[in-house]
Amino acid sequence: METTACFFFNPISNDIIELPDLEEHKFFFSSWTFSCPPDLLSSVCIVVGIDFDGCPPDAYIIKVGETSWTFSYLYDLDRYKCFKFTGCNNPIFFKNNIVYLGDEGNLGVLTINESSIPSWELYGSYFRRRKQKSIQHVYTVENVDNEGMLVVFLCHHEGEVEVWRYKMNGKVLERGQITSLDNNKTLYVSSGGSYLKTCVAQGLGNKIPFPMFHNNNKGVFYCLANRKYFSFDYLDIKAYSSLNIFNLVRPRSYIWTESVND
Repeated sequence: METTACFFFNPISNDIIELPDLEEHKFFFSSWTFSCPPDLLSSVCIVVGIDFDGCPPDAYIIKVGETSWTFSYLYDLDRYKCFKFTGCNNPIFFKNNIVYLGDEGNLGVLTINESSIPSWELYGSYFRRRKQKSIQHVYTVENVDNEGMLVVFLCHHEGEVEVWRYKMNGKVLERGQITSLDNNKTLYVSSGGSYLKTCVAQGLGNKIPFPMFHNNNKGVFYCLANRKYFSFDYLDIKAYSSLNIFNLVRPRSYIWTESVND
C-alpha cells in the first residue's frame, strides 16, 4: 500500500509529530529541511521540500500544526535560473533563507516569506566540467564562526575528500579549499544532516567522521592532516587505515544524533 505520510521522530524522547500527507508532486521532492527543532507545542517550525532540479526548483512548505501543504510552482523563463542539486540532500536553514549547494558548485538561496511567494537567488560561477564529474557526494554544514558554511566533497577517485569554505560577501560568493578545521573541531557528516562541533574526544580534532564502516563494523573517520581513513579504534596496533574507500560499507541512510546533555 502506497503511503505519503510525513512525520518527525525524536529518537531521545520518542515523540512523534505527524504532518499532513503529501499529495501531487510527492515523488519529485528529494530534499527536505526544517527551520528549527520541532516541538509538540510549537508551530514556529517550517518544513520545506525542494525538487532536485528546476528553473528554478519548486517547493512544498508547511508550518508544524497546519493541516495542508503549500505548493509553490517557481518556474522562471530565465534559463540562468536553472539549478540542480542531486548530490546534496542536506541544505542549511539560515533564518528565512535555505542554502543549497548545486551540482555545478554554485550556490542557491531560497527565501521563505509568509507574505510573498518563495524566491530563488543563484550565486557563484560553475566548477569546471572535470571538477563536477569528480564529485560523488556532497555534505554541507553551517560554519557559525565564519558566518558561512563548509562543504565536504567526497570524490569518485578512491574517495578523496576536499573541504571548502563558502561565504557570501554582500552579493558575491567567496569560496576556497581549506586544509584544516578551525580551532581543531570535528566535522560530522551524513546525508541526513551534518554539524561542526568542538572536539569532545581525544584524537578527533581536525577529523571528519563519515557514515561508513569497515569489515569489523567499526566506524571510520577521515584525517585531513594525513589524508587517510582510520577506524575509531585507531589506537590499536591492528587498527584499520586506508587511503581509499574501496573496502568500506556505506549505509543507505544515516544520521548523527547527540545527547541532550552534550
